[in-house]
Amino acid sequence: MPEKHFRLLFRDAFLSTVFVFVCIAIFSLNPINLHVFDMIGDSLSDIEVTDIIFTDKNAKKTDIEAKISNDIVLINAADRGRGEIAALINKINEENPAVVGVDFIFEGPKSTLDDSLLKAAFNNTKNLVLAAKFKNVDESQHTNYISTSPILGHHKEGYANLMVTSMDKTVRYFRTKDEINNEEFIPFSVQVVKSFDSSIAIAFTNRKSKFELINYEGNLNAIHHYNGNDIENGNFPKGFLKNKIILIGFFGSDCNPNPILDDYFYTPLNEKLSGRKLPDSYGIVIQANIINMILSQKFIHKTSAFTDWTFGFMVCFLLNFIFIKHYVHRHLWYHFYAKLIQFGITFLLIFIFIYLFKTFHIKLSASPFILPVLLTVDLLYFYDTLVKWLNKKYKTKTYFLTGPMHH
Repeated sequence: MPEKHFRLLFRDAFLSTVFVFVCIAIFSLNPINLHVFDMIGDSLSDIEVTDIIFTDKNAKKTDIEAKISNDIVLINAADRGRGEIAALINKINEENPAVVGVDFIFEGPKSTLDDSLLKAAFNNTKNLVLAAKFKNVDESQHTNYISTSPILGHHKEGYANLMVTSMDKTVRYFRTKDEINNEEFIPFSVQVVKSFDSSIAIAFTNRKSKFELINYEGNLNAIHHYNGNDIENGNFPKGFLKNKIILIGFFGSDCNPNPILDDYFYTPLNEKLSGRKLPDSYGIVIQANIINMILSQKFIHKTSAFTDWTFGFMVCFLLNFIFIKHYVHRHLWYHFYAKLIQFGITFLLIFIFIYLFKTFHIKLSASPFILPVLLTVDLLYFYDTLVKWLNKKYKTKTYFLTGPMHH
């Protein structure tokens, strides 16, 4: 290939890649408000390639030995009132747990008897962590911090909010801290870890991440869990709760067999990647996964958006370098070979994403890689038309005019 032709090929490969990314930006802005893009975006925006790994982590009902941690036990308080929860906590305290986390918020006073029983149970718990939450109070998104009523005493607490804008979105991240009026608040899960092992909590804080991807290890069946009735009746191995993190929450009603959707979320553990009908995890299960991730220090390392788009640009550039040469010199077979390469590269990239995530817990965003690969084959036709028009009008040079028909 003559040196000048190589320079033209290099330049057109670069400019055609820029053209692809400009088109992606235009499509993402959707300036002409095409509903077809809205429908496609809504169906794909909440799905990620690495979800394939998480869906495979669901323990089967017969797989009772597969538990993500021997330090965490969930206990379902179901439909209990304050007095009944107090009795349940007292029973748990007999087993001498390391930490008791209660994923309920007890707002305001109730009956004097129940409140006094619950207060006494709280005071008798060696390491107690209560849940709190942020709540939007007006359209300007100012938040109000809601915690357990002072009538029940003052205890360690952490906010249990999960980072989703609506219940139909997948919970992937959690905030490591939050702030209102220069006062810092930490999540429920982090406060539980802090009470269990302060050195691990300090190491986690030193990561200085505002957000953390949740490394899910399993759903309810993959976590030690009991119904409150089992605890009260002694239907569990004696001493099993000793020195463990006990999370009291809600993961099923005694009166209603259907899931209660107020605290039921979509997670990457959902067995259906698309077309999902029901959420898959209760809030307390998600908290257990966060706690397990911090204790095991199996964090997911998310690459920056700049890194993802830079490498995505490089992949697209290399493909365009190959595609343009075929387009100009083997035009008859261009589309066939380009599509084969396109699908091959797409599957190779997906394999690489999954391998990096599964082996090294490195998460790359798929869109900056997959979208350019899927679009570049067909957008090359538009780029060809554009550069030939520029050549005709302004005499600009292009590799597209160096093919056999132009010699």
